[in-house]
Amino acid sequence: MAQQLKPLPILSDYDISPITGFLPVEEPLQVLPDPYFAPWEETFQKFNGLLLASRLRQYVNELPVLDAARLKTKAEQRRGYLILCMLSHAYVWGKHEQAAEVLPAALAVPWQKVADMLEMQPVLTHAAVVMWNWRLLYKDGPRDLNNLDTLGTLSGSSDESWFYLVTTAIEATGAPVLSKILTAIQQARDNNIAGLTQELEGIRGIIEDLVSVLRRMFERCDPYVFYWKVRPYLAGWENMAEAGLPDGVRYEGVDNGAYKKLAGGSAAQSSLIHALDVAFGVEHHPTGFRPNKHATANGGPVVPAPATVAVPATAVKPTNFIQKMRFYMPGPHRSFLTHLTEVSNIRQFVTEKAAGKRTAEVEKLITVYDECVHQIKVFRDVHIQMVTLYIVMQANRGPSISHGGFAPQPHAQAQKTPEPSVNGTADKSAATAANGTVSNGTGEKPSKGSSILYPQKVIFGAPYGLAKKQEAGNDVVRGTGGTDLIPFLRQSRDETNESKIVPTPSITARKHSTAA
Repeated sequence: MAQQLKPLPILSDYDISPITGFLPVEEPLQVLPDPYFAPWEETFQKFNGLLLASRLRQYVNELPVLDAARLKTKAEQRRGYLILCMLSHAYVWGKHEQAAEVLPAALAVPWQKVADMLEMQPVLTHAAVVMWNWRLLYKDGPRDLNNLDTLGTLSGSSDESWFYLVTTAIEATGAPVLSKILTAIQQARDNNIAGLTQELEGIRGIIEDLVSVLRRMFERCDPYVFYWKVRPYLAGWENMAEAGLPDGVRYEGVDNGAYKKLAGGSAAQSSLIHALDVAFGVEHHPTGFRPNKHATANGGPVVPAPATVAVPATAVKPTNFIQKMRFYMPGPHRSFLTHLTEVSNIRQFVTEKAAGKRTAEVEKLITVYDECVHQIKVFRDVHIQMVTLYIVMQANRGPSISHGGFAPQPHAQAQKTPEPSVNGTADKSAATAANGTVSNGTGEKPSKGSSILYPQKVIFGAPYGLAKKQEAGNDVVRGTGGTDLIPFLRQSRDETNESKIVPTPSITARKHSTAA
């Protein structure tokens, strides 16, 4: 008796469209229709100004605790979630303020409620700022970078809008790949090599388009603005001791006020990228913990990656960050990925054909399959380049102003210019300032006894968020999701490369081999 195969997922069952993919079919709401939620909408409209004036926390502390159960539709719930994400992260991280470890009930209680409705976490996510934070400039136009705008930003900058919209455009561009993946799985079930190859060729073209859209990030998102003005607000409160939140954040009125440690917004929360990994059998492991792969399914050698670590059977298994990020996705999308994993067979089919007679048809199938995997790797290569420019280089250089737009350490605040001593001598730095060789930022000479900020004396570090200069000897660059960013991204890229049927050594593996 033939084995009964599980039916393929139906996209609409998981709140997914064959046209728009994981993005909603209709534009996200620009305002909640129920006047009951006017306090949220009014705060959302003015929170950038309140943040700039250091009055947001005071304003939020006076808000009423609204009942999120009155958000009846998915569109309303998504709008409410977006508003609460931005207000809460602005409240926690502040501006020229230390991080707040207690989130007031006016934000915490409804945020938890609406997150439960959406089967998500009460923290800023990819879904909030990318999938539910856009509008069309022309209603009959496409969902691309020439026709998109954001509904809100934390910094009020166009750079932040561009950062979100490039990712929104990636989601829109990749939408057709979902139907093609399901068709490809069916072709493999039908043992249709030609049909599968054709679908893979279409998928390859879509992934190439994703890479092209990602490269456009460099056009209108300035690395300095992103690192110092935008990125700190995207961080969550997991592994953020160095940013001033060692215990996470306490949600007032939720779970008896227990602290929560939650990862912030991350590209690893994109259901689209997860779907591609599942379709092509890309296996991810906890950073630094990877099984040795000395041979592929068709017998070819693979250079062992240097990140491989033997883990004792009694050891506590480390967290797989990419798998963990699924809990920050909307519930239906997470369920879709689970269903897709259960029926995915493309890599298995291609591997079995590669182990048999290598006809011209099979060789073409292998080539196209590997080209698809290679394009996913290229996508991750570009992402690493982007992280290097937008995060690592900015952290190493430090800010061009004394505090990068975030608060310096208290003892490094404005200092009084010392008066000359009674014997007529003066402190050297004070005398230099008095002679006008140190600017006070206005282009005028500081007056005697005036308050001067000495940039060279500012110390960057906890507890002022992720906007800080990298300390000498510290190689850990923390991602907004709480990861040690560069090792995680490199391993993810190398794991993608290892999924090819005909292996090619990764950059990391080649360096390791040369060093050996």
